[in-house]
Amino acid sequence: MIVLGNSPGTTAAMRDFATAYRSVLGEAKFIDGKTVGDLRQFYKADFAPQLSENIDQNINPDVFLPTSIVSRYLQFKYIVENPNEVGEKQALDDAGDGTKYSAFHRQYHPIFKQAIKAFGYYDLFLIDNDGNIVYSVAKATDFATDLRIGPYARSNLAVAYRDAQKQNSGYVAMADFSFYDPSYGAPAAFMATPIYQDTDLIGVMAVQIPTDKINDVMTSGGNWQRDGLGNSGETFLVGADKRLRSESRALIEQPEAYFETLKARQMDAGDLAQIERLETAVLNQPVDSPAITEAIAGQTGIVNATNYLGQQVLSAYGPLDIRGVDWVIVSEIDRAEVFQPIAYFARRVLIVAAGLVFLITLASLWLARTFLKPVNRLSEGFSRLSKGHEDVFVEVLAEDELGELGKSFNHMVKKNRKTSELVFKKTQETESLLLNMFPLSVAKRLKKGDTLIADEAESVSVIFANVLNFQRLTEDLKPKKAIEILNAVVKALDEASEQHGIEKIKTTGSEYLAVSGLSVPRLDHAKRVLDFAVDAIRIVNQVNREWDVDLKLRAGVHSGGVMAGTVGSQRLIYDIWGNTVVTAHYVQSAAEPNSIYVTKTVASSLIDMYEFEPAGEVTTANDGEKCR
Repeated sequence: MIVLGNSPGTTAAMRDFATAYRSVLGEAKFIDGKTVGDLRQFYKADFAPQLSENIDQNINPDVFLPTSIVSRYLQFKYIVENPNEVGEKQALDDAGDGTKYSAFHRQYHPIFKQAIKAFGYYDLFLIDNDGNIVYSVAKATDFATDLRIGPYARSNLAVAYRDAQKQNSGYVAMADFSFYDPSYGAPAAFMATPIYQDTDLIGVMAVQIPTDKINDVMTSGGNWQRDGLGNSGETFLVGADKRLRSESRALIEQPEAYFETLKARQMDAGDLAQIERLETAVLNQPVDSPAITEAIAGQTGIVNATNYLGQQVLSAYGPLDIRGVDWVIVSEIDRAEVFQPIAYFARRVLIVAAGLVFLITLASLWLARTFLKPVNRLSEGFSRLSKGHEDVFVEVLAEDELGELGKSFNHMVKKNRKTSELVFKKTQETESLLLNMFPLSVAKRLKKGDTLIADEAESVSVIFANVLNFQRLTEDLKPKKAIEILNAVVKALDEASEQHGIEKIKTTGSEYLAVSGLSVPRLDHAKRVLDFAVDAIRIVNQVNREWDVDLKLRAGVHSGGVMAGTVGSQRLIYDIWGNTVVTAHYVQSAAEPNSIYVTKTVASSLIDMYEFEPAGEVTTANDGEKCR
């Protein structure tokens, strides 16, 4: 918002649209009765019926009909005469009336249309200092209206506009979700930022945030189980009115069961009907629990609670520090699902313990008359041994058969203790070896007994780094010293990869292959890899200073999908494959010494964080495919 609102293009558009808005009627034909009639018919036949159905109220269309001639003219040209369907009105670039407004619209509209598509906004508005919406992308019924005295003067868009108009450059105002009439009653939130030309305020830029954008963040695109929330967990936002600001998982996954549950809990009929009409729980679903009350009061914690569906859940909560809205975040999961493994373990322990008690009781009754004391000692020893005690010792008081049995028992315990210590030591050595050879997640799976590991990741970043001049180093120095220098480089790279959250895959000669986002999905995998690449060049330069050598490093980075897995049996290795790996290797091969080459995919995702320079094209082995 700050970058877009303060860009020279937005400033120029605000100035031009504000000027053209005031002069449009002087350039166009005067609006006649037929034009007004057609506009009124649009509100009566198209807008009002749909809005009435969505909010379950009879709507007077004349209430929403703009009163100013400029508003009516522009709405007629860009909404009524627009040949595109409702929801696709942004497809029109030029109304064709020959006005300066239409010329500016033809110039700026494609840019703003691409901007909201890239950022996922529903609409973008330019509003002059008099409150007139002089431009919008979507061309809904709020287009060209007055936010001071027009039909939407009390909307949350008007709230965000008035807040931003009072602020300095760089301020972003936000208005909480509310039912927005121009979107046919659907929930919408707004952000707004002032636009300055030098020191003069010339207007406000605002964007409409749909619920879908926030829902994608809160649900990770519907991947609750991947995020560790199991079959019943969800994370959601709640406003100060104790109503949802993000979608309910139950409504998304099991809508029929969701509505049946709400009806059984005797939820307000109006709220229930509104959820069914708008197909969203945002603003419609009331939620109340001790966790939410504590979060609204500014507290953070974890409690057992009853959620809005009447289920017993484990709830973690806390407030969110977002200027303009009073939201809290809550993460909940069914208690039965959380404690199911513990309950299963408790049942197994109970069964085993009951079996042992029964067997010991039978043995004691059978041998009680003649072997009571010696057998009790052995029984106690076995009982302690079965509970995990390794320092068990049975006192031997006789040299008969029971005495020999006691000695054998003590010998067995001693041998068992030594064996346990040896097994524990070997286990630690094995775990250490696995961790040295494989990433942590792969080592854990191998330890569990997985014999074949094959994974696929759709979004990772791969880096190939090559230490140059090492071959020449092996010719000038003794092999031991050359290997010692290379080992210092690789060891430092390994430490840097851990610091940046990068997984080392392998080293081949002087090449170093690593990936981010494979075992642990990361939204910022490309940034982590690029930070690691910069650190890698610093490491090589430091080794040059310490060892008085002249090594160089070049790196190639590409983002995309890969396959990963283990191959081999006698010498097991873990590796990654795919076009992403091949592309990264070819990009590295084309890089200059002490430089980092990235593909266009990586540069596009990090363009706001780093400065990039074009380096040309590289031809890969994929049927001669070229990449930038």
